[in-house]
Amino acid sequence: MTPAEIDELATRIAAVRRARAVNDFLGPATSAISEADAYKVQFAVAAKLTETGADRQAGWKVALATPDLYKPAGLSGPAFAGIYQSGIRNDGASFEKGWPIKAGIECEVVARLARDCDALPKPYDAASISERIGNLYCGMEVVDNRYADISKLNGRGRVCDDVLQAACVIGTEIKDWRKVDFANIQGSSSYEGKQLAAGPGSAVMGGALVSLSWLANKLIEHGKKLRAGDIVLTGSVHVPQFLPGPGKAHTEFAGIGGCTVSFA
Repeated sequence: MTPAEIDELATRIAAVRRARAVNDFLGPATSAISEADAYKVQFAVAAKLTETGADRQAGWKVALATPDLYKPAGLSGPAFAGIYQSGIRNDGASFEKGWPIKAGIECEVVARLARDCDALPKPYDAASISERIGNLYCGMEVVDNRYADISKLNGRGRVCDDVLQAACVIGTEIKDWRKVDFANIQGSSSYEGKQLAAGPGSAVMGGALVSLSWLANKLIEHGKKLRAGDIVLTGSVHVPQFLPGPGKAHTEFAGIGGCTVSFA
């Protein structure tokens, strides 16, 4: 894509996002886009969503973390996307009627960075990324099927539009997280008291610190970096669970903590 084409597509995506409207064009518009150009569009969307100062990028998310998710989507590997300050929520939050358009939930560990992740002589791994972490939390990603027909949207199209990202819910802080075996924690999501899905921490590239280190390295490849204060959704232990309507949703890591939100 030319710079002008990238800018035009980003302008259309950002306008629909600001209006919180259904996107009916993204599938056809991105059917032939390359993965590299998809990230250029994503970065251009971020610039447009934050250009007035009414919102800002608050961090990043890891998405489609396993081969059984990213390969069918036509991607070469896991994906990443931005999250925004307007979407940061705390435990107990309520979402207003009409947004997200069609909400889904994912059970995730949320990280808050204490130090910038500049390039190192060696790529980041779970040990070196841990020195950059300030806090870890039990959290929830709220995703949004904001498309007229999501079946027509490939992985590259999803990358353009932040891989369905809507909100990041920050729940219980994980105390003494350096002692936690993140590969073997068990996470689950429920709706109105009924479990929807569950999975182990290992479902996210082997654990939350592994996926966080992957993200740090991948951003550096794209000329960006994790920064002190960034919030990161490290990836879901199960596939998104879309909700049938209004009600309360809960995510939890067994024996550690969780968070609950309400949808109108």
